[in-house]
Amino acid sequence: MKNLKFFAVALFVMGMIAASCEGPEGPRGPAGTSGSNGTDGNANVSVYGFPSDTLTSAVYWVYHTLPITGGLLDSSMIVSYYSNGVGWYQVGELGPGALYQTRYWLYGYTASSEIGIGVANSDGSLYTGSDIVWDSLRVFVIPANQFYAAEPEVNFSNYYEVESYFDQK
Repeated sequence: MKNLKFFAVALFVMGMIAASCEGPEGPRGPAGTSGSNGTDGNANVSVYGFPSDTLTSAVYWVYHTLPITGGLLDSSMIVSYYSNGVGWYQVGELGPGALYQTRYWLYGYTASSEIGIGVANSDGSLYTGSDIVWDSLRVFVIPANQFYAAEPEVNFSNYYEVESYFDQK
């Protein structure tokens, strides 16, 4: 009896699936009006270029002013690259041949911001190597389109609380 009921339900489901299939496609409708082309965008990413820098064991850091407010700095991703004439390297990593490492720090002010970039020996000690010449520096500022700050009443290690929090926004 169980098998008969199962067979009847399966037959009914298969019949519904077969009945829901679409027929042949109908004729194509008339073409709509042409819209205007939008402007090319870049998601508000800004790139700031700076000329060459020479870093030595006596001058192992440089500062550059960024024309962005401290508020924008606080809610953006900042990525920097330098060129040594051969290739581009990300600031905050080991330099070419792992001869030195680079570090950077950011200072946000009301009207502008600063990026400080320095070099150190590969082991993190004060730089003692030969002069380093960078042809140029590029600083990418990528603003966030939404910024969520952790709130004390949300336990971010609890999936359901996080889901509930973001569903309300």
